[in-house]
Amino acid sequence: MNWAGRFRAPLADFTSVPRPLDGVPPFVWHGSVRTPEIAEQAPRYGDGFFVNNMFAPMEHYARSVALYRRRFTHHGDGAPEDGAVGAGSGIWVHANSQEAVREYRP
Repeated sequence: MNWAGRFRAPLADFTSVPRPLDGVPPFVWHGSVRTPEIAEQAPRYGDGFFVNNMFAPMEHYARSVALYRRRFTHHGDGAPEDGAVGAGSGIWVHANSQEAVREYRP
């Protein structure tokens, strides 16, 4: 595939992955830590919303999910509970980075 756009260098002989299977495109997750625009963008395309809430207050996380669900319904993709919402966070802490890497990635 060849492609040229406005905001990045052109692509020549490019193959995107994952490819559609039997004509069905893969499910797409839009991820965000703090950006509410992603909670708006994902339902515009009928896609899932993954929010990482590592350090923000739970209220921020809840507002982002509520916005996604409202906009999912607004765009005609179904009831708020039909939208795909994923959440998670993770942090690995140790006395120093060398010990953390040694223990986390043996």
